[in-house]
Order: sequence, then structure tokens, then C-alpha cells
Amino acid sequence: MREQMQRMKVLGAGILSLILVMGVARFAYTPLLPLMQQQAGLGVADAGWLAAWNYAGYLSGALIASMTSDLVLKDRLYRIALVVAVITTVAMGLTTDVFWWSVSRFLAGLSTAGGMLLGTGLILNWLIRHQHRSELGIHFTGIGLGIAGCAAAVALMTQWLDWRAQWFVFSALGVLLLIPAWRWLPPPDSTSLTVGGQKMEDNPPGAGFLRVFMAAYFCAGVGYVVSATFIVAIIDKLPGL
Repeated sequence: MREQMQRMKVLGAGILSLILVMGVARFAYTPLLPLMQQQAGLGVADAGWLAAWNYAGYLSGALIASMTSDLVLKDRLYRIALVVAVITTVAMGLTTDVFWWSVSRFLAGLSTAGGMLLGTGLILNWLIRHQHRSELGIHFTGIGLGIAGCAAAVALMTQWLDWRAQWFVFSALGVLLLIPAWRWLPPPDSTSLTVGGQKMEDNPPGAGFLRVFMAAYFCAGVGYVVSATFIVAIIDKLPGL
């Protein structure tokens, strides 16, 4: 019973961390984009650059994650990413300068990579080490909950709050998400054995598979970043909507 409770807390940490880094730090910008264009003078070109800086940050974070193998370092970077996600969300409401918005979006992208890639790896490691199924379907619900939840929150808050106040509300929400996401994920065990004493072995796929997989993932990412960033603004411009 205690082990199952710990499992739920670890999965909960993963879900909440993804809501923070994917929903709040990254995708709150998408439903807020039309509002920032109307109220903060954000132009179409600048809006695109902000999205580009965010994905540049994510790419940089992904490359850093790919070169990080030490579990203790991964855990430290994961926790730094949670804090950075909150700080960059606050920063979006503190200025109307595109330069500082760009810096914030880039760092938010780094935090997204840290929270999603490193956090997912740490949780997968914990599940395998404690002899649970390594399926991460429950964990990744945090992405959908974060994106849909932030969009619904903007639709609700827009009736009373301007763009700046909404960033501050998301910042407060980020703090509430950070606390359990930080506390419920235990420090990693760096030994090579599971709790049952079995040896944990790494069996990666071959180089050919990885090349094809990375090429396909790159193409999927190109289509994803464009549509995910601008779909709200496009729909907002349609007659009758």
C-alpha cells in the first residue's frame, strides 16, 4: 500500500511538472498571444520571433539533456528547470520590451526541456528501479492537462483581467505546481540495481534506427511548432469568431 502511494506521488510529481513547464511556462503564451497583440502592442513578426526563441531554448535544453548521463546532475537540473519556469512566467508580465520577452521565452524553453526530458527520464528510472511498469501514459497526461487547462484559464480570466495580470496569475499557479513537483520526486538512486536486486541494463536501439527516428521526429516538430503557436491567432482572425 505504501509503495503504491509512493508510485502515485512520483507520477503526480511528473504530471504537475509537465503542467508547469509545458502548460504554464510554454503554452500559456499561445492563448495569450491575441490578447498581447491587442493590449501590449505585440506585432505579428515579434510574436513569431518570441516563439522561435522559445523553441531555440527547448532545442538547447534537449541537446544538454542528451549529453547528461549522471542521475544526480539530471535531478539537479530538473529542479532548477522548475524554478526557471516560474521566474520566466513572472518576467513576461513585468515588461513590454521584446528583447526581455525573448530572453524570457528562451529560458522558458530551457525549462521545458529540463522539466519534460530530464523529469521524464528520472520518473522512468524510478519506476523501473522499483519494479513498476515503465509505461508513461499517466505521466504524459500532464502535457494535455497543461495546454488545455491554460487555454481554459485564459478564456475565463480574459473577462476580468488584462494580459499582464494573467501572466501573474499563471506565476502564482506555477508556484503551487512547483512545490509538489519538487517534493514528491525522491532524489535518484545512482546504483545499478533495482530494489529487488536485479541489474539494470541499458539496451539502446541501433544507430540506423536512431537516425531514421530522429529525422522523423524533426519533421514532426517543424509542423507542431508552427501550428501549436499560431492556431489561436489564426482562428481569432476568422470572420464570425
